[in-house]
Amino acid sequence: MIKKAYAVLHLTFSSEREADIICKSISPETKVTIRYRSRVKIARYGKRISLIFESRDTTALRASINSYLSWLRLLKSVYNFLESQK
Repeated sequence: MIKKAYAVLHLTFSSEREADIICKSISPETKVTIRYRSRVKIARYGKRISLIFESRDTTALRASINSYLSWLRLLKSVYNFLESQK
């Protein structure tokens, strides 16, 4: 893929456990996007998750970032709900 647009997002969570669960939950999505106009790599460092976006153009980059942010917001809500049920 010829990379013309890229972005890096660093997200810090309240605990390493939360970051680990969310990272493992969203990681399969990074395998699917390889064949499309964008590619996403994910890494976790303690309480921080880093997402590296590489795209062919800024439109694909924006769409990819928006999708991941939406999924991450949903995963965080589910995690918080489940934690509140303990």
